Amino acid sequence: MKLKVTSLAATFLLGLIPAVCPAQDFSADVVYLATSKPDAPSGGAETSDHHPSKLYVSRGKMRLETRGLRGTILLVNGAEQTAFALFPAQKEYQPVAGGLSEYFRVEDAENACPDWQKAADQKIVCEKVGHEVVDGRQTVKYRNKGASDAATSAVWIDLALKYVVKWEGASTGAELRNITEAQQAADLFAVPSGYEIPKPRKGTNKGFSQQSPSASR
Repeated sequence: MKLKVTSLAATFLLGLIPAVCPAQDFSADVVYLATSKPDAPSGGAETSDHHPSKLYVSRGKMRLETRGLRGTILLVNGAEQTAFALFPAQKEYQPVAGGLSEYFRVEDAENACPDWQKAADQKIVCEKVGHEVVDGRQTVKYRNKGASDAATSAVWIDLALKYVVKWEGASTGAELRNITEAQQAADLFAVPSGYEIPKPRKGTNKGFSQQSPSASR
């Protein structure tokens, strides 16, 4: 069971692939937040339950480095419709299904409902709320009026990046901080040479379990 991935990592792999459009490359720290209720106002206290992660984005590609005990890396390539989990300690990797429903690109930050509905793995009853500043950046907030405990209740789209820089669910959310706009190295989004797909081990449930965004992270 040593390669079993936490529910946090599982949640980060549930729906990004359909949303692909050219945009600015960037990197950012992902800070996880505790929210009091699904429609909580902007803000939220940082949670100590999860270590911050690192996100790299290059057009339709994404790399998420989780910084928990296992240090799993997630790679998503929207153009190729592929997603992989890397296990650096074992130099192994595994194909996984889906993408990241909390994070997606949009064509127009002022009219992002269609892109959110396309990227989401659950029904989104989208409503534009208005402009807000998130960590010093101009964003547009959208609310999911029909959000259940298993759905994302709100997203904030960065006007410049045309990308989700904050999201909230029933009790947990995340915010991108220390955003750096710069071209990202191509090898960040590729499975390193020498990594192998592990052979199945009896009694081992390895990989990313399919859990809803409301699952414990």
